[in-house]
Amino acid sequence: MRRSWLPLVAILAAGCAVRQPEVPLHAFVAGDLAQVRQFAADQVASGPAENEALVRNVQAQCELLLGELEEARRNFEVAGRIMGSWATSGGEAAGAILGSESSKTYKGDPYEQAMNAYYIALCYLWRGEPDNARAACKRGILADAEVGDERFQADNALLFWMAGRFTQLMGLPDADAYFAEAATAHAFALQHGARGSPTNPVLAEPRHGNLVLVLECGMGPEKYADGAQQELARFRSRYHPAVGARASLDGQDLGVASLLLDVDYQASTLGGTAMEGIRKGKAVFKTASTVAGIVLLDQSTRSSGDTARTQAIAGGALLLAGLLTSSSADVRHWPTLPSTVHVLTAEVPPGEHLLEIDFLDARGRSLPQFRQRATIQVPPHGEAWHLARSLPPVSRPSRPEP
Repeated sequence: MRRSWLPLVAILAAGCAVRQPEVPLHAFVAGDLAQVRQFAADQVASGPAENEALVRNVQAQCELLLGELEEARRNFEVAGRIMGSWATSGGEAAGAILGSESSKTYKGDPYEQAMNAYYIALCYLWRGEPDNARAACKRGILADAEVGDERFQADNALLFWMAGRFTQLMGLPDADAYFAEAATAHAFALQHGARGSPTNPVLAEPRHGNLVLVLECGMGPEKYADGAQQELARFRSRYHPAVGARASLDGQDLGVASLLLDVDYQASTLGGTAMEGIRKGKAVFKTASTVAGIVLLDQSTRSSGDTARTQAIAGGALLLAGLLTSSSADVRHWPTLPSTVHVLTAEVPPGEHLLEIDFLDARGRSLPQFRQRATIQVPPHGEAWHLARSLPPVSRPSRPEP
């Protein structure tokens, strides 16, 4: 009878995990955002509830790039509320400790929470609400501070710089404090392996320009399991030809955008976390209990009477505990994030302009398949912001300017 339980126990232990959604990344890279959005919407409606925040972020990201601002904002905010709620039900807590870590609700790593806040900030900016946009940046900065290794806390230069620009739009006097934090965060990130240049025109003149271009390049990192029992969560970069961007306005070159955020770096410098320590401990326990259980069960076949029964009971309990303990890391992640975010600012006359964006490869050559053109309106007061991603161009409506 004991033997008949083991396949069932193994199936139950493996069945607790919630898998990474199979987002059609080939369609995303090809610029078929409608297909990816539909996949995510279907997952929201009928997929695992534990993955809701993940797929809502993917859906909202497609909606944002398609110009569907209100739909994007709503989905980002729902995802953000799930990701920002650290309360876990008793069942989820037990599942994460005794079973698979991925049996719990996806809340994202700190860098993913920060990216959710970044997108919400852009949505509020285009709504004409710089106060709410700045509040979103602050929330992202706090999420970045959740990194387990204190050395890498609050090193997201993009969010600090954006908070400073929104403070400036609000007419408040403390923008310079955010700009100083952005410069410090950028220097720190470069010292610890982030891509970028110490000579950064955007951070050198953080108030410059009434046109702000936010240009996203590449595909963000992939999360995978490593270690003897897949107990370690690691990140690896995804190849994409676009690593930089430049722009022109009405045929006049505006220059190359400055890298303000290395998403791959942000992901890989999560630092040690309590959950990683738990997974390592679970891996040791799983191995020890499984081996001890097998040894005791084997000994019970050579013993007799009470000794055999005691060994069989103890061995069965240890083997069962080992089978039910999952040390595997949760490798769910937000796969449609960019690899880097670049910013270019310019002072241009108010009115209508033709903007052209060229994404560049590692040698600085233009990638024509990603070239994008848009007609933009620069207001007489305030500033215009434009977001573009290194994907084949998609048609979208013009946006309101802040």
